[in-house]
Amino acid sequence: MKYLFILVLAFLLPFSSASSAQDSQLTQLNALYQSLLDDYVAPGHKNDLPANMVNFAEIRKDKRLNDLMTLLQDYPRKKLDTQAKQVAFYLNAYNILSITKVADNWPLKRLKSLGNFFKPVWTHSAGKVCGKKMTLRILERDILRKLDEPRIHFALNCASMSCPNLRLEPYQADILDQQLEDQIQKFMQQDGKGMLVKKQGQVKLSKIFEWFSDDFESVGGVETLIQAYLPESSKSWEIVGYLNYDWDVTGHLTSAEKRKIKHRRNSTIFRH
Repeated sequence: MKYLFILVLAFLLPFSSASSAQDSQLTQLNALYQSLLDDYVAPGHKNDLPANMVNFAEIRKDKRLNDLMTLLQDYPRKKLDTQAKQVAFYLNAYNILSITKVADNWPLKRLKSLGNFFKPVWTHSAGKVCGKKMTLRILERDILRKLDEPRIHFALNCASMSCPNLRLEPYQADILDQQLEDQIQKFMQQDGKGMLVKKQGQVKLSKIFEWFSDDFESVGGVETLIQAYLPESSKSWEIVGYLNYDWDVTGHLTSAEKRKIKHRRNSTIFRH
């Protein structure tokens, strides 16, 4: 009954234009994604950092996650006919694939641990999007970073604690600008995550600003971008370093799950 309600809801949601009103596939996809976010994601803390935490142990059992992946796979690429539609759709795709990758391998301490130096997890197959085989790296580097929207870096969530928060709603083309602005504002307000004020005029930033500094040149560079989000200071702000990145997954592990991870690791070491 719950899934039937979601399907009905998908056709009753308000639309901002005639073209979006005709896109029942995207409406169904977003409604299904929203239902999973509502049921399995909630604000929390881990390692002294805030994040929207995912109940991976339960979401992995939910048939809706597989249905969502099927909708992503079957969505026609030709319908993404504006930049805003592409950014919103591929941001959702990246975050959904990240959730699924962790859920499929749960229990897991870090998503990164599924890969290695020679073949990092970002290059592993993560599913299909619009009929094409996809990896997280292709989604981020070859698709999203080429869409001329540097704020994607505050919306992408690779299921790690230092990532900007997983948004509690799907990104949508008609409200994308407000959503992205909200993402960066919230990220910069999180001490030890988006930034950390050391003292008057000195700030440490998330590694995201260092890793993707070239992407922020289109908005005047990192120094220009952050000015609107820094507290008032009698001194000019200086970037004095970057924060350590916490790769632990955005999910809580039970004692039994931690033992399972340890056993799995020891078994791997023994086999080698």
